Order: sequence, then structure tokens, then C-alpha cells
Amino acid sequence: MKDFVKTYAGKCITFALCILSLILLLGSVFGIFVMVECDFYTKDKQSIENSLVSGEIKNDLYPTIYEASRDPSLTHVSSEDYGNLMYKILNDEGTVMMSSKSADSVYQFSYDLLYIALYDKEGNLTDVYYSELPEEYQGSDNTRVFRLLASVKQNAVVNDIYSFEQRYFPIVYSMRFRIFFFAFLFLALAITSFIILMNVAGRRKDQEGLYPGPLHKVPFDLLAFVYIASFVFWIYILNSGFINDIYVLIGVAILMVLYLIMGLGLCMSFAVRIKDQSLIKGSLIYKCIVLFCHFLKYLFRLFSKAASFLLEILKAIPMIWKMLALFVVTFFIELFLLSDQNYLLWFIEKLCLFVGFAYFCLCMYKLMKASHALASGDLSYQVDTSKMIWDLKKHGEDLNSIGKGMAIAVEDRLKSERMKTELITNVSHDIKTPLTSIINYADLIHKEKTNNKKIGEYAEVLLRQSVRLKRLLEDLVEASKASSGNLDVAFSPCDASIFLEQAQGEYEEKLKEAKLELITSKPDHEVMIMADPRRMWRIFDNLMNNICKYALSGTRVYLSLEEDKEKAIITFKNTSRDALNIPAEELMERFKRGDESRNSEGNGLGLSIAQSLAQLQNGDLSLSIDGDLFKAILSFDKI
Repeated sequence: MKDFVKTYAGKCITFALCILSLILLLGSVFGIFVMVECDFYTKDKQSIENSLVSGEIKNDLYPTIYEASRDPSLTHVSSEDYGNLMYKILNDEGTVMMSSKSADSVYQFSYDLLYIALYDKEGNLTDVYYSELPEEYQGSDNTRVFRLLASVKQNAVVNDIYSFEQRYFPIVYSMRFRIFFFAFLFLALAITSFIILMNVAGRRKDQEGLYPGPLHKVPFDLLAFVYIASFVFWIYILNSGFINDIYVLIGVAILMVLYLIMGLGLCMSFAVRIKDQSLIKGSLIYKCIVLFCHFLKYLFRLFSKAASFLLEILKAIPMIWKMLALFVVTFFIELFLLSDQNYLLWFIEKLCLFVGFAYFCLCMYKLMKASHALASGDLSYQVDTSKMIWDLKKHGEDLNSIGKGMAIAVEDRLKSERMKTELITNVSHDIKTPLTSIINYADLIHKEKTNNKKIGEYAEVLLRQSVRLKRLLEDLVEASKASSGNLDVAFSPCDASIFLEQAQGEYEEKLKEAKLELITSKPDHEVMIMADPRRMWRIFDNLMNNICKYALSGTRVYLSLEEDKEKAIITFKNTSRDALNIPAEELMERFKRGDESRNSEGNGLGLSIAQSLAQLQNGDLSLSIDGDLFKAILSFDKI
């Protein structure tokens, strides 16, 4: 059975059974409704029959009664029987106005009905009412009461509504309770067959998968709309009074059956679409929504591109032109608002301008703060540009990039300096060991007694140059450590004038050999500075050595100590032997010498070391060149 309903024949039988069950169910429900309206469950059989027959009599004889009421003077007008119906119409005086031919044979009429005729002032009939006038006509004098006597022939041979009621009313009455059983039976049968149809919809015997019908590609909501719209249209036509004969009723019944068939087929299509999950995605509404969403996305992309293009144009416009445009727009807005005396909008516009101006000032304050931080050496400072726009944001990002770039450059420079210092230190250490041996053996050879004078001279040159090379290595290591800040500095209060006295004493012999006259000047009192005495003497030693090497023979050398409110200033002045054709800043560089011929014994590290040592002690060394006049100025904070 399960496989049979999946076959074409099984589906057709189940479909027909479902349609038939629905038709019988609708008929049963309609019958119950009619029986309830006709009081089948509250009145006895005879009362119900009389009520039905009297209703038919009133409908059938209404034209006849209306015709008789138009001329109340009629008397004994005879007419043909109305099928199985016999009748007499009497006026309010009891005179027979109209009657059927068989009415005189009636011994006693079964139905005695009253009706009221309403006339206008001219005596013309306006309407006829059974039993009771409408409320607005009650109490009117222009009325007459007529009497209708009627009876139905027993065992009538004429086929009309009355013979139909005589034959079938007892059967219908006997079915008044049984019809509920049949209604539930047809309901159960319809539900069962409907469930079976929904289950086998799209299925075939001994085959997997779904096999939709020919209309499966048509959107379901379109099919449902056509079905419902056409059904509503026919309901509207029927309610318009189009039904006027038995043939039309038959056509309506056939039409209803067709709509049941189409509705059941629509339900099967619905079930198939549920099974293959195409009900929503295959619907016309869903496709329209998707199409509309794509259209909205396209509009949004178009708008985004247009907005981005306008923003790019705005970004490309300099700030001054933006401010000018804002001023012009604001001017015309205010002119329009004030001309209409719209002070509320004028106030809102001023409030918006105030907010924009405050925002601009806040951004400028952030940028100014960042610039000050970078100028102060805080390269890690970053501007928060997340809430900035246009030129302000670009300027903030540029400042952040500058800080990052400078930090990277400084870090690379420090790393390079550390690597150079390590390289110099390591190489110098590796050279010192064999150089010490060379110096020692050169000294031994120089002291060895020999008859060959050349050997002694060679040994003396070798010893002198080895010592010079050792001094060069020591200066190179010290210069590297000083510039990278790797030297230890032991600060202590020092009297600056002591260093002048020490220099005068230590270099008295060398100055005489170089034919130089040293002139010193200093205050009579102590000038205290915070420095490392050992490092300070190295500065003096390097500067005095340079004077002995490069000063013009037979000139004076000036060494002075001065002070102001905060600084102690030590000045070294001499006249250069060679022409100084380079800037003072270059003399501070490593291996840079005043004599480009390099005839002297200097290595070009003395001034660089002196400057680095001064900076390590929070001091400063600067040079000044005026023609052949060479001046070195040391400055330290007083304590």
C-alpha cells in the first residue's frame, strides 16, 4: 500500500478520494448550517415543515398578492393553480378577491396568512408586508389588511418545490443527527488522504529523490496569488447576483470543484517545495527582495564612491581655501536666516560653529603639544589622530611618522656606535698584546750595547713609533667609549682654578720647548664646579697638547677662567702655526686635524675626546676660529 500510493494511479485515487471527501464534508457542513437555521434541533417535525412551506408560499405568491393589492375592488378573479398550491385572497371585508381554480374544492386550508398593503396619499400601492409593518409606517391610515388562505395538494403529481418537500423532507429530518457522524467521517477521510498526498508529493515508486511537477519552476507565491485573486473575483461575481437559474448553479458547483482540485494541487506543490527547501528562495517575493538588496548595495557603493571622491577633493583643497569656503557659506546662511528673522536656526548655526571651532582648537592643541614633545626630545610621543579629520589628521600622522623615524634613526645610530665601540675595543685589545711585546723588545734592543750604530737608531725609531701607536689605540678606545657614554664618571666638587695651575705646572717644559709663553688669568676666589677630576684633567691634557703641537712658535698662549651668574668658563687661546681653512665644527670630528699635510704627531682624536668628556660631565666644549686665532671654550655649571 505504501508503494502503491507513490504510483501515478495511487496518487490519482488518493487525490480523487480527498476531493470527494472535501465535497461531502462541505455539503455536510452546509446541511448542518441549514438545519440550524431552520430550527431542526429545537422544533418538532410538523412545525418545521409548516414553516418551510409557508416561506415558499410567501415567496411564490408575492407577485400575485401584490397584483391583487393594487386593485382592492377585485372580486372572484380566478387563476390557474400555482403547481400543487391552491389559494384564496380575501380583502378586509372577507370578500374573495382572487383564487385558484381548485380552491373551491378545499374543505379546510392549511395555511392562513395576513399581509398589509401600504398606499400613498393618492391611493397608489407602494409596498406589501407580511404580518407587520415597518416601524416608520405603523399608525398610518393608508393601509389595508388582506388575508391569504393556502393549501398544498396531497400526493401531488406536479413536480415542483412542494412535491419535492413532501417526498424528501421526512428523509432530511431523519438525517438531522446522523449528518454529524458523516461530517466527522468525511473530515477524517479528507485529513487522512491529504496527509498521504502531502507525503507522496514529488515521490515515485522505487526511486529516490524528488520529481517536481511541471509548474515547480513557477514561484509559489505567484501561483498562490493567481489562485486567491481568481477565487475572490468569482466570489465577487456571485455576490453581485449573477446567479439566476439552475444552469448557473450547476456551473458554480463545477467551478467550486475545480477550485478544490487546484487548491489541493497547490498544497502538493507547497509540500514538494518544502521538501527540496526551495519554497522561500524560489519565491517571487524573495527574488524581488534579493534584487532590491542588490540594488541598494549598488546605490550604496555608488554613493560611497561619490562620497570618497568628494572627500578626496576636500582633502586636496588647502586648509585656507576650506576656511574661506566655510566663511562664505556661513555668511550666506546667516544672511538668509536674519532676513527671515529665524533666530532659532541662527542660534543652532552659531552653536554648530562653536562646536566646530572648539574641535579645531582641541586638535591644534594636541598637535602643538606633540610638536613641543618632539622638540624636547621625547621621540616616543604619539598624537591621537583617531578623532581628527582631513588636514589635521594628516598633520598628526606626519608628526607621528617623524617621531617614529627619528626614534628609529637614533636607535640605529646608537646601535652603530655601540657596534663600532665594541669593534674598536675588541680590535684594540687584540692589537695591544703583540704591540706591548714589540715595545718591550724594541726597548731591550735600544738598550743593548752594540758596535753597529744603525741598529740603535733603528731600535729608537721602532720604540718611538710603537709608543705612538699604543697611544693612538688608547685614544681611539677612549674616544669610542666617551662618545657612546660607556665611561664611568665619578662626580665631586672641584675648584676650576686648580686645573689651570696644574696645567701651568705640567706643561711648563713642553711650552718652553715649543717656544710658547703661557699667560693665565683667574679670579682670586674659588670657582666650584661638579666634575670628575680625572676626566677634567684629560680634557686639559688634550687641549694643552694640541697647543704645543699646533701653536705658532714664539707666540703667547692664553689660559683664562671667568664666571657669570651660572657658568664657569675656561678659555684656551693661541695663534695657529698653519692656516685654518676648515670650520670649527669639523675640527671636533674624529681624525680631523688642523694640518692637512699631517706632518705632526697628532691623530685627530684629542678634540673629539675632550668634547665627549665635557658632555659626560654635563659641560660643553666649543671652538672658535678667527683667522689664525684658535679658541677653545669650556663651560660648566657652578655649584
